[in-house]
Amino acid sequence: MATSDSAKHYDLIAIGGGSGGLGATAIARTLGLKTLLIDANADNIGGDCLNFGCVPSKALLHVSRLVHAAHESEAYGLRVEGKISFEKVLKHVHASQDHIRNHENVEWLEAQEHQDVAIGWAKFVDKNTLEVEGQRYSARRIVIATGSRARMLDVPGLDEVKGLHTNHTFFNEERELPKRFLVVGGGAIGCELGQAMQRLGSEVTIVNRGERLLGREPEFASEILERVMTREGMTIHHEAEVERFSEGNIAHVKKGGKGISIPFDEILIAIGRDASIKDMNLSAAGIKTDERGNLIVDDYYQTSNKQVYALGDAMNREKLSHGAEMHNRDLVRNILIPIKKRHTLAQFSWVTFTGPEVATFGLTPKQLKEQGISYEVVDQSFKDDDRAITGGYNEDAHLRLYVQKKGLMGKVYFLGGTMIAPQAGEMIQELILAKQTGATLNDIFSKIYPYPVASRINQKATFTQREGGLGEGLKRLIRWWWRV
Repeated sequence: MATSDSAKHYDLIAIGGGSGGLGATAIARTLGLKTLLIDANADNIGGDCLNFGCVPSKALLHVSRLVHAAHESEAYGLRVEGKISFEKVLKHVHASQDHIRNHENVEWLEAQEHQDVAIGWAKFVDKNTLEVEGQRYSARRIVIATGSRARMLDVPGLDEVKGLHTNHTFFNEERELPKRFLVVGGGAIGCELGQAMQRLGSEVTIVNRGERLLGREPEFASEILERVMTREGMTIHHEAEVERFSEGNIAHVKKGGKGISIPFDEILIAIGRDASIKDMNLSAAGIKTDERGNLIVDDYYQTSNKQVYALGDAMNREKLSHGAEMHNRDLVRNILIPIKKRHTLAQFSWVTFTGPEVATFGLTPKQLKEQGISYEVVDQSFKDDDRAITGGYNEDAHLRLYVQKKGLMGKVYFLGGTMIAPQAGEMIQELILAKQTGATLNDIFSKIYPYPVASRINQKATFTQREGGLGEGLKRLIRWWWRV
Protein backbone atom coordinates (compact mmCIF):
# COMPACT_ATOMS: atom_id res chain seq x y z
CA MET A 1 0.00 0.00 0.00
CA ALA A 2 1.66 3.19 -1.19
CA THR A 3 1.19 6.10 1.22
CA SER A 4 2.76 9.43 1.96
CA ASP A 5 5.66 9.06 4.41
CA SER A 6 4.28 11.89 6.53
CA ALA A 7 0.80 10.41 6.81
CA LYS A 8 -0.57 8.99 10.05
CA HIS A 9 -1.71 5.44 9.38
CA TYR A 10 -4.94 3.78 10.56
CA ASP A 11 -6.73 0.50 9.99
CA LEU A 12 -9.95 2.36 9.12
CA ILE A 13 -10.82 5.96 8.34
CA ALA A 14 -14.46 7.08 8.20
CA ILE A 15 -15.31 10.44 6.63
CA GLY A 16 -18.45 11.85 8.22
CA GLY A 17 -19.56 11.96 11.85
CA GLY A 18 -23.14 10.84 11.35
CA SER A 19 -24.77 7.44 11.72
CA GLY A 20 -22.60 5.86 9.02
CA GLY A 21 -19.21 7.12 10.20
CA LEU A 22 -19.95 6.71 13.89
CA GLY A 23 -21.18 3.16 13.29
CA ALA A 24 -18.16 2.18 11.17
CA THR A 25 -15.60 3.47 13.66
CA ALA A 26 -17.50 2.03 16.64
CA ILE A 27 -17.41 -1.46 15.17
CA ALA A 28 -13.77 -1.13 14.15
CA ARG A 29 -12.49 0.15 17.50
CA THR A 30 -14.47 -2.56 19.32
CA LEU A 31 -12.42 -5.06 17.32
CA GLY A 32 -9.24 -3.31 18.47
CA LEU A 33 -8.58 -1.66 15.11
CA LYS A 34 -6.98 1.78 15.01
CA THR A 35 -9.65 4.15 13.68
CA LEU A 36 -9.99 7.78 12.65
CA LEU A 37 -13.24 9.70 12.31
CA ILE A 38 -13.16 12.86 10.18
CA ASP A 39 -15.89 15.50 10.15
CA ALA A 40 -15.89 19.00 8.71
CA ASN A 41 -17.50 20.55 11.78
CA ALA A 42 -17.12 19.51 15.42
CA ASP A 43 -20.62 20.81 16.17
CA ASN A 44 -22.11 18.42 13.63
CA ILE A 45 -20.89 15.19 15.21
CA GLY A 46 -23.98 13.01 15.30
CA GLY A 47 -24.82 13.91 11.73
CA ASP A 48 -28.19 14.77 10.27
CA CYS A 49 -30.02 12.41 12.62
CA LEU A 50 -28.97 14.18 15.81
CA ASN A 51 -28.63 17.72 14.53
CA PHE A 52 -31.29 18.21 11.86
CA GLY A 53 -33.43 15.09 11.47
CA CYS A 54 -34.59 12.13 13.54
CA VAL A 55 -33.90 13.45 17.04
CA PRO A 56 -35.23 17.03 16.81
CA SER A 57 -38.22 16.02 14.69
CA LYS A 58 -39.27 13.29 17.12
CA ALA A 59 -38.92 15.69 20.06
CA LEU A 60 -41.19 18.13 18.19
CA LEU A 61 -43.65 15.36 17.33
CA HIS A 62 -43.81 14.34 20.98
CA VAL A 63 -45.01 17.78 22.03
CA SER A 64 -47.40 18.09 19.09
CA ARG A 65 -49.04 14.81 20.06
CA LEU A 66 -49.52 16.03 23.63
CA VAL A 67 -51.23 19.15 22.32
CA HIS A 68 -53.37 17.15 19.90
CA ALA A 69 -54.44 14.74 22.65
CA ALA A 70 -55.37 17.68 24.87
CA HIS A 71 -57.64 19.13 22.18
CA GLU A 72 -59.19 15.71 21.49
CA SER A 73 -60.09 15.48 25.19
CA GLU A 74 -62.46 18.43 24.76
CA ALA A 75 -64.97 15.89 23.41
CA TYR A 76 -65.16 14.47 26.95
CA GLY A 77 -65.66 17.76 28.76
CA LEU A 78 -62.12 19.05 29.28
CA ARG A 79 -61.61 22.70 28.38
CA VAL A 80 -58.28 23.54 26.74
CA GLU A 81 -57.13 27.16 26.57
CA GLY A 82 -53.96 29.08 25.85
CA LYS A 83 -51.40 29.24 23.10
CA ILE A 84 -48.38 27.02 22.64
CA SER A 85 -45.00 28.59 23.34
CA PHE A 86 -43.02 27.47 20.31
CA GLU A 87 -39.94 28.80 22.05
CA LYS A 88 -40.46 26.32 24.91
CA VAL A 89 -41.14 23.53 22.41
CA LEU A 90 -37.79 24.19 20.75
CA LYS A 91 -36.10 24.35 24.14
CA HIS A 92 -37.32 20.78 24.67
CA VAL A 93 -35.96 19.86 21.23
CA HIS A 94 -32.56 21.33 22.04
CA ALA A 95 -32.46 19.71 25.50
CA SER A 96 -33.11 16.32 23.90
CA GLN A 97 -30.29 16.89 21.43
CA ASP A 98 -27.89 18.02 24.17
CA HIS A 99 -28.61 14.91 26.22
CA ILE A 100 -27.76 12.60 23.33
CA ARG A 101 -24.79 14.77 22.39
CA ASN A 102 -23.17 13.75 25.69
CA HIS A 103 -21.96 10.59 23.95
CA GLU A 104 -21.74 11.96 20.42
CA ASN A 105 -19.03 14.62 20.57
CA VAL A 106 -15.32 14.95 19.87
CA GLU A 107 -14.19 14.71 23.51
CA TRP A 108 -16.21 11.57 24.21
CA LEU A 109 -15.03 9.89 21.02
CA GLU A 110 -11.36 10.67 21.62
CA ALA A 111 -11.65 9.15 25.08
CA GLN A 112 -12.54 5.79 23.50
CA GLU A 113 -9.71 3.32 23.01
CA HIS A 114 -8.41 2.97 19.43
CA GLN A 115 -10.32 6.10 18.32
CA ASP A 116 -8.98 9.40 16.97
CA VAL A 117 -10.92 12.35 15.56
CA ALA A 118 -9.89 14.96 12.99
CA ILE A 119 -11.94 18.09 12.29
CA GLY A 120 -11.78 19.73 8.88
CA TRP A 121 -12.61 19.14 5.21
CA ALA A 122 -11.25 15.82 3.94
CA LYS A 123 -9.71 15.62 0.48
CA PHE A 124 -8.10 12.63 -1.19
CA VAL A 125 -4.40 12.80 -2.02
CA ASP A 126 -4.16 9.33 -3.52
CA LYS A 127 -6.08 6.05 -3.41
CA ASN A 128 -5.67 5.56 0.35
CA THR A 129 -4.50 8.95 1.69
CA LEU A 130 -6.53 11.94 2.84
CA GLU A 131 -5.53 15.44 3.82
CA VAL A 132 -7.31 17.43 6.53
CA GLU A 133 -6.11 20.89 7.55
CA GLY A 134 -2.62 20.17 6.22
CA GLN A 135 -2.25 16.80 7.99
CA ARG A 136 -2.28 13.59 5.98
CA TYR A 137 -3.91 10.33 7.04
CA SER A 138 -3.87 6.95 5.35
CA ALA A 139 -5.68 3.68 5.87
CA ARG A 140 -6.04 0.27 4.31
CA ARG A 141 -9.78 0.91 4.16
CA ILE A 142 -11.64 4.20 3.94
CA VAL A 143 -15.39 4.68 4.36
CA ILE A 144 -17.19 7.65 2.82
CA ALA A 145 -20.17 8.41 5.06
CA THR A 146 -20.63 12.11 4.41
CA GLY A 147 -24.43 12.04 4.52
CA SER A 148 -26.73 14.17 2.41
CA ARG A 149 -27.97 17.73 2.13
CA ALA A 150 -31.47 19.09 1.59
CA ARG A 151 -32.38 19.80 -2.02
CA MET A 152 -33.43 23.40 -2.65
CA LEU A 153 -35.95 24.94 -5.02
CA ASP A 154 -34.59 26.92 -7.94
CA VAL A 155 -37.27 29.50 -8.73
CA PRO A 156 -37.41 33.30 -9.07
CA GLY A 157 -37.75 35.27 -5.85
CA LEU A 158 -36.25 32.58 -3.60
CA ASP A 159 -33.45 34.90 -2.43
CA GLU A 160 -36.01 37.33 -1.01
CA VAL A 161 -38.04 34.75 0.92
CA LYS A 162 -38.46 35.39 4.64
CA GLY A 163 -38.60 32.48 7.07
CA LEU A 164 -37.09 30.04 4.57
CA HIS A 165 -36.14 26.65 6.00
CA THR A 166 -34.98 23.17 5.19
CA ASN A 167 -34.80 20.66 8.02
CA HIS A 168 -31.17 21.82 8.44
CA THR A 169 -32.29 25.23 9.72
CA PHE A 170 -35.83 24.67 10.97
CA PHE A 171 -34.87 23.65 14.52
CA ASN A 172 -32.08 26.16 15.07
CA GLU A 173 -33.72 29.33 16.34
CA GLU A 174 -36.05 29.49 19.32
CA ARG A 175 -38.90 31.71 18.10
CA GLU A 176 -42.65 32.33 18.05
CA LEU A 177 -44.98 29.91 16.29
CA PRO A 178 -45.60 31.01 12.68
CA LYS A 179 -49.28 31.65 11.99
CA ARG A 180 -49.10 30.42 8.37
CA PHE A 181 -46.70 27.58 7.60
CA LEU A 182 -46.10 26.41 4.04
CA VAL A 183 -44.51 23.03 3.25
CA VAL A 184 -43.19 22.24 -0.21
CA GLY A 185 -42.99 18.47 -0.56
CA GLY A 186 -45.29 15.60 0.38
CA GLY A 187 -42.71 13.07 1.57
CA ALA A 188 -41.90 11.91 5.08
CA ILE A 189 -40.20 15.11 6.27
CA GLY A 190 -42.93 17.35 4.89
CA CYS A 191 -45.73 15.24 6.34
CA GLU A 192 -44.14 14.82 9.77
CA LEU A 193 -43.19 18.45 10.32
CA GLY A 194 -46.29 19.81 8.58
CA GLN A 195 -48.66 17.82 10.77
CA ALA A 196 -46.67 18.70 13.90
CA MET A 197 -46.93 22.42 13.14
CA GLN A 198 -50.66 22.13 12.43
CA ARG A 199 -51.21 20.42 15.77
CA LEU A 200 -49.17 23.09 17.55
CA GLY A 201 -51.41 25.79 16.11
CA SER A 202 -50.06 26.92 12.73
CA GLU A 203 -52.23 27.02 9.62
CA VAL A 204 -50.40 24.53 7.39
CA THR A 205 -50.50 24.14 3.63
CA ILE A 206 -48.64 21.40 1.74
CA VAL A 207 -47.73 21.87 -1.93
CA ASN A 208 -46.91 18.46 -3.35
CA ARG A 209 -45.59 17.81 -6.83
CA GLY A 210 -46.78 14.19 -6.79
CA GLU A 211 -50.25 12.70 -7.07
CA ARG A 212 -50.44 11.80 -3.37
CA LEU A 213 -48.61 12.00 -0.06
CA LEU A 214 -45.84 9.49 0.69
CA GLY A 215 -45.50 8.31 -2.89
CA ARG A 216 -43.30 5.33 -1.97
CA GLU A 217 -46.04 3.87 0.25
CA PRO A 218 -49.16 1.95 -0.89
CA GLU A 219 -52.08 4.14 -1.94
CA PHE A 220 -54.30 2.99 0.93
CA ALA A 221 -51.81 4.41 3.45
CA SER A 222 -51.58 7.73 1.60
CA GLU A 223 -55.37 8.00 1.47
CA ILE A 224 -55.84 7.34 5.18
CA LEU A 225 -53.08 9.74 6.18
CA GLU A 226 -54.44 12.53 3.98
CA ARG A 227 -57.93 12.00 5.36
CA VAL A 228 -56.62 12.43 8.90
CA MET A 229 -54.43 15.44 8.06
CA THR A 230 -57.20 17.32 6.24
CA ARG A 231 -59.60 16.56 9.10
CA GLU A 232 -57.09 18.22 11.41
CA GLY A 233 -57.25 21.37 9.26
CA MET A 234 -54.34 21.07 6.85
CA THR A 235 -54.68 22.19 3.22
CA ILE A 236 -53.01 19.90 0.67
CA HIS A 237 -52.39 20.64 -3.02
CA HIS A 238 -51.29 17.71 -5.22
CA GLU A 239 -49.74 17.89 -8.69
CA ALA A 240 -48.74 21.44 -7.83
CA GLU A 241 -45.43 23.30 -8.16
CA VAL A 242 -44.06 26.56 -6.83
CA GLU A 243 -43.20 28.73 -9.84
CA ARG A 244 -41.97 31.86 -8.07
CA PHE A 245 -42.08 33.94 -4.90
CA SER A 246 -43.02 37.57 -4.48
CA GLU A 247 -42.90 40.12 -1.67
CA GLY A 248 -40.80 37.70 0.37
CA ASN A 249 -43.78 35.74 1.68
CA ILE A 250 -46.11 34.80 -1.18
CA ALA A 251 -45.69 31.55 -3.11
CA HIS A 252 -47.15 31.46 -6.60
CA VAL A 253 -48.18 27.89 -7.30
CA LYS A 254 -49.25 26.25 -10.55
CA LYS A 255 -51.89 23.55 -10.19
CA GLY A 256 -53.88 22.03 -13.03
CA GLY A 257 -53.07 24.91 -15.35
CA LYS A 258 -54.29 27.47 -12.82
CA GLY A 259 -52.36 29.77 -10.52
CA ILE A 260 -52.71 29.88 -6.73
CA SER A 261 -51.14 32.49 -4.46
CA ILE A 262 -50.30 31.22 -0.98
CA PRO A 263 -49.11 33.72 1.66
CA PHE A 264 -46.93 32.36 4.48
CA ASP A 265 -44.90 33.39 7.51
CA GLU A 266 -42.45 30.47 7.31
CA ILE A 267 -41.77 27.93 4.59
CA LEU A 268 -40.17 24.49 4.76
CA ILE A 269 -38.59 23.07 1.60
CA ALA A 270 -38.73 19.26 1.79
CA ILE A 271 -38.33 18.06 -1.81
CA GLY A 272 -35.61 15.47 -1.31
CA ARG A 273 -31.96 15.07 -0.44
CA ASP A 274 -28.71 14.82 -2.39
CA ALA A 275 -25.57 12.95 -1.34
CA SER A 276 -22.83 15.23 0.04
CA ILE A 277 -19.61 14.34 -1.76
CA LYS A 278 -18.48 17.64 -3.26
CA ASP A 279 -14.93 19.03 -3.18
CA MET A 280 -13.29 15.83 -1.94
CA ASN A 281 -10.84 15.46 -4.87
CA LEU A 282 -12.27 12.01 -5.57
CA SER A 283 -10.42 11.69 -8.88
CA ALA A 284 -7.09 11.60 -7.03
CA ALA A 285 -8.22 8.33 -5.48
CA GLY A 286 -9.69 6.90 -8.69
CA ILE A 287 -13.22 7.20 -7.31
CA LYS A 288 -15.78 7.58 -10.09
CA THR A 289 -19.14 9.33 -10.07
CA ASP A 290 -22.12 9.10 -12.41
CA GLU A 291 -23.57 11.79 -14.66
CA ARG A 292 -25.48 13.29 -11.73
CA GLY A 293 -22.37 13.51 -9.56
CA ASN A 294 -23.25 10.60 -7.27
CA LEU A 295 -20.76 7.95 -6.25
CA ILE A 296 -20.75 4.78 -8.31
CA VAL A 297 -21.10 2.08 -5.66
CA ASP A 298 -21.59 -1.65 -6.23
CA ASP A 299 -23.85 -3.97 -4.26
CA TYR A 300 -20.99 -4.72 -1.86
CA TYR A 301 -20.53 -1.05 -0.87
CA GLN A 302 -17.31 -0.63 -2.86
CA THR A 303 -16.55 2.38 -5.00
CA SER A 304 -14.41 2.12 -8.13
CA ASN A 305 -11.46 2.28 -5.72
CA LYS A 306 -11.70 -1.12 -4.01
CA GLN A 307 -10.11 0.24 -0.83
CA VAL A 308 -12.80 2.91 -0.48
CA TYR A 309 -16.40 2.14 0.50
CA ALA A 310 -19.55 4.24 0.72
CA LEU A 311 -22.51 3.82 3.02
CA GLY A 312 -25.40 5.72 4.51
CA ASP A 313 -26.82 8.64 2.55
CA ALA A 314 -23.52 9.03 0.67
CA MET A 315 -24.29 5.72 -1.02
CA ASN A 316 -27.38 7.43 -2.44
CA ARG A 317 -29.81 4.60 -1.89
CA GLU A 318 -31.99 4.37 1.23
CA LYS A 319 -31.36 7.70 3.00
CA LEU A 320 -32.25 6.65 6.53
CA SER A 321 -30.14 6.43 9.69
CA HIS A 322 -30.85 2.75 10.19
CA GLY A 323 -29.96 2.27 6.52
CA ALA A 324 -26.41 3.27 7.50
CA GLU A 325 -26.60 0.77 10.37
CA MET A 326 -27.53 -2.02 7.95
CA HIS A 327 -24.78 -0.95 5.53
CA ASN A 328 -22.18 -1.06 8.30
CA ARG A 329 -23.16 -4.57 9.38
CA ASP A 330 -23.01 -5.81 5.80
CA LEU A 331 -19.70 -4.04 5.14
CA VAL A 332 -17.89 -5.43 8.19
CA ARG A 333 -19.20 -8.90 7.40
CA ASN A 334 -17.91 -8.61 3.83
CA ILE A 335 -14.48 -7.49 4.99
CA LEU A 336 -14.16 -10.34 7.48
CA ILE A 337 -15.87 -13.19 5.59
CA PRO A 338 -14.81 -14.31 2.08
CA ILE A 339 -18.39 -15.07 1.00
CA LYS A 340 -19.74 -11.61 0.36
CA LYS A 341 -23.23 -10.38 1.19
CA ARG A 342 -24.94 -8.20 -1.39
CA HIS A 343 -26.89 -5.10 -0.53
CA THR A 344 -30.59 -5.97 -0.38
CA LEU A 345 -33.77 -4.46 1.03
CA ALA A 346 -35.38 -7.83 1.71
CA GLN A 347 -35.04 -7.32 5.49
CA PHE A 348 -35.31 -3.54 5.52
CA SER A 349 -38.06 -1.47 7.14
CA TRP A 350 -38.93 2.16 7.73
CA VAL A 351 -41.47 4.31 9.56
CA THR A 352 -43.00 7.71 8.86
CA PHE A 353 -43.85 9.12 12.29
CA THR A 354 -47.04 10.96 11.43
CA GLY A 355 -50.27 10.44 13.30
CA PRO A 356 -51.13 7.70 12.43
CA GLU A 357 -47.70 6.23 11.74
CA VAL A 358 -46.94 4.47 8.46
CA ALA A 359 -44.64 1.46 8.85
CA THR A 360 -43.35 -0.70 5.98
CA PHE A 361 -41.14 -3.78 6.02
CA GLY A 362 -39.68 -6.28 3.59
CA LEU A 363 -40.35 -6.35 -0.12
CA THR A 364 -42.90 -4.15 -1.85
CA PRO A 365 -45.19 -5.40 -4.66
CA LYS A 366 -42.95 -3.64 -7.18
CA GLN A 367 -39.86 -5.43 -5.87
CA LEU A 368 -41.68 -8.76 -5.72
CA LYS A 369 -42.76 -8.44 -9.35
CA GLU A 370 -39.27 -7.36 -10.44
CA GLN A 371 -37.83 -10.45 -8.75
CA GLY A 372 -40.49 -12.78 -10.15
CA ILE A 373 -41.77 -13.80 -6.72
CA SER A 374 -45.37 -14.96 -6.53
CA TYR A 375 -47.31 -13.63 -3.56
CA GLU A 376 -50.71 -13.33 -1.96
CA VAL A 377 -52.14 -10.12 -0.52
CA VAL A 378 -53.73 -10.14 2.94
CA ASP A 379 -55.84 -7.05 3.66
CA GLN A 380 -56.76 -6.49 7.29
CA SER A 381 -59.08 -3.68 8.35
CA PHE A 382 -59.05 -2.34 11.92
CA LYS A 383 -62.74 -1.47 11.83
CA ASP A 384 -63.87 -4.39 14.02
CA ASP A 385 -60.71 -4.68 16.12
CA ASP A 386 -61.57 -4.33 19.82
CA ARG A 387 -58.48 -2.35 20.83
CA ALA A 388 -58.79 -0.04 17.83
CA ILE A 389 -62.46 0.57 18.67
CA THR A 390 -61.71 1.42 22.31
CA GLY A 391 -58.79 3.60 21.18
CA GLY A 392 -60.91 5.46 18.64
CA TYR A 393 -58.70 4.74 15.62
CA ASN A 394 -60.52 1.80 14.01
CA GLU A 395 -61.61 3.87 10.99
CA ASP A 396 -58.13 5.32 10.34
CA ALA A 397 -55.93 2.22 10.35
CA HIS A 398 -55.18 -0.67 8.03
CA LEU A 399 -52.69 -3.52 7.55
CA ARG A 400 -51.68 -5.08 4.26
CA LEU A 401 -49.34 -8.07 4.09
CA TYR A 402 -47.61 -9.83 1.20
CA VAL A 403 -47.18 -13.55 1.89
CA GLN A 404 -46.15 -16.71 0.06
CA LYS A 405 -46.98 -20.40 0.45
CA LYS A 406 -43.99 -22.75 0.26
CA GLY A 407 -43.36 -26.47 0.48
CA LEU A 408 -45.59 -29.54 0.45
CA MET A 409 -47.23 -28.49 3.71
CA GLY A 410 -48.14 -25.09 2.25
CA LYS A 411 -46.54 -23.07 5.04
CA VAL A 412 -47.15 -19.35 4.61
CA TYR A 413 -44.23 -16.95 5.02
CA PHE A 414 -44.07 -13.16 5.32
CA LEU A 415 -42.55 -11.25 2.40
CA GLY A 416 -43.42 -7.70 3.41
CA GLY A 417 -46.21 -5.35 4.31
CA THR A 418 -47.41 -1.92 5.40
CA MET A 419 -49.38 -0.84 8.44
CA ILE A 420 -50.90 2.57 9.11
CA ALA A 421 -52.05 3.01 12.69
CA PRO A 422 -51.05 4.75 15.92
CA GLN A 423 -47.72 3.21 17.01
CA ALA A 424 -47.55 1.17 13.80
CA GLY A 425 -43.75 1.29 13.99
CA GLU A 426 -43.89 -0.63 17.26
CA MET A 427 -46.71 -3.02 16.34
CA ILE A 428 -45.02 -4.13 13.14
CA GLN A 429 -41.81 -5.20 14.86
CA GLU A 430 -42.92 -8.80 15.45
CA LEU A 431 -43.75 -9.11 11.75
CA ILE A 432 -40.28 -7.84 10.85
CA LEU A 433 -38.75 -10.42 13.19
CA ALA A 434 -40.97 -13.16 11.76
CA LYS A 435 -39.78 -12.37 8.25
CA GLN A 436 -36.15 -12.17 9.29
CA THR A 437 -36.19 -15.47 11.21
CA GLY A 438 -38.42 -17.41 8.82
CA ALA A 439 -41.34 -17.66 11.23
CA THR A 440 -44.63 -18.46 9.49
CA LEU A 441 -48.11 -17.00 9.66
CA ASN A 442 -49.01 -20.09 11.68
CA ASP A 443 -46.54 -19.01 14.37
CA ILE A 444 -48.40 -15.72 14.73
CA PHE A 445 -51.75 -17.54 14.45
CA SER A 446 -50.79 -19.87 17.33
CA LYS A 447 -49.44 -17.15 19.62
CA ILE A 448 -51.49 -16.23 22.72
CA TYR A 449 -51.69 -12.45 22.98
CA PRO A 450 -52.73 -10.72 26.20
CA TYR A 451 -56.16 -9.25 25.49
CA PRO A 452 -56.55 -6.59 24.16
CA VAL A 453 -53.03 -5.53 23.14
CA ALA A 454 -52.96 -3.51 19.92
CA SER A 455 -50.63 -5.97 18.17
CA ARG A 456 -53.38 -8.62 18.16
CA ILE A 457 -54.23 -7.09 14.78
CA ASN A 458 -51.28 -9.06 13.41
CA GLN A 459 -52.90 -12.30 14.54
CA LYS A 460 -56.25 -11.18 13.14
CA ALA A 461 -54.56 -10.88 9.74
CA THR A 462 -53.48 -14.52 9.96
CA PHE A 463 -57.11 -15.50 10.66
CA THR A 464 -58.14 -13.52 7.58
CA GLN A 465 -55.54 -15.30 5.45
CA ARG A 466 -56.54 -18.75 6.70
CA GLU A 467 -60.23 -18.09 6.28
CA GLY A 468 -59.68 -17.07 2.68
CA GLY A 469 -57.51 -20.09 1.97
CA LEU A 470 -59.66 -22.91 3.33
CA GLY A 471 -62.04 -23.27 0.41
CA GLU A 472 -65.56 -24.69 0.59
CA GLY A 473 -64.44 -28.24 -0.21
CA LEU A 474 -62.03 -28.33 2.75
CA LYS A 475 -64.67 -26.79 5.00
CA ARG A 476 -67.11 -29.59 4.06
CA LEU A 477 -64.44 -32.18 4.84
CA ILE A 478 -63.77 -30.58 8.24
CA ARG A 479 -67.50 -30.55 9.03
CA TRP A 480 -67.82 -34.22 8.07
CA TRP A 481 -64.84 -35.25 10.19
CA TRP A 482 -66.09 -33.20 13.15
CA ARG A 483 -69.40 -35.04 13.11
CA VAL A 484 -68.00 -38.55 12.69
